[in-house]
Amino acid sequence: MRLFRSSRALGPLLALSVLLGPAQGSEPRVLTDVSCPVPATLRSFPADLPRARAAIADGQKLTIVALGSSSTLGTGASSEERAYPAVMRTALASLLQGHEIDVINSGVGGNSAHQMYQRIEADVLSEQPKLVIWQAGVFDAIHDIGIEKFKRILRKGIAMIREGGADVLLMDQLPLPRADRFPAYASYVAALHEVAVETDTPVFRRGELFSTLITEGRLRPDEMLPTAGDNMVDGSYHCLGVNLARTLAEKLSPRAATVRP
Repeated sequence: MRLFRSSRALGPLLALSVLLGPAQGSEPRVLTDVSCPVPATLRSFPADLPRARAAIADGQKLTIVALGSSSTLGTGASSEERAYPAVMRTALASLLQGHEIDVINSGVGGNSAHQMYQRIEADVLSEQPKLVIWQAGVFDAIHDIGIEKFKRILRKGIAMIREGGADVLLMDQLPLPRADRFPAYASYVAALHEVAVETDTPVFRRGELFSTLITEGRLRPDEMLPTAGDNMVDGSYHCLGVNLARTLAEKLSPRAATVRP
């Protein structure tokens, strides 16, 4: 898995953290102090993942590619293994024991949806995945590239991935503290969900997940956005990875519903 540490790789999430201001009196918490489980109704989705499910049912290797930007890459994490794709891989190995599962981190800091689309052939389909988790929309919303343009890119990317033989799972945007600084942000979140409905593509609702954990006091807002010089985001990456793994395991194998990671 790739992990970039250069300042360019920090991308829009670091820009966000700077603009929103530093956390006051906050320190990184030990992961075991973060309680991650949420009800299945919050993290699940009704759509099937037929190619990934068939790979598990047939005893084949399941390759998952995590396509995204800074928050997929793992910007701000204390190590590569703390990024959400690595956390998800570890949890899936526990939930789907006896199955060969490979999770490839194809996150690039600062990528827009269009830049991710341009990488699909070389960085995604070349790995022959059965499932692609596509996290997109933060850069596009912050820079307000145009709602219809954003939706066209998503449609084209989803079609390309499916034509390449993989299922697609979209991941929506982070909830923003002080979202008033980016008035178009909510419209881009809505646009992603609109494309998902149009194309019958499931969405993992990261925004609702984090909003719930923050409202219940299980995460702090500063633990979502990477800031220079600390590792605040380990907890949010961990919660994202384990909840996504649980959801996928239940979707791909009925036995996983009774197994705790």
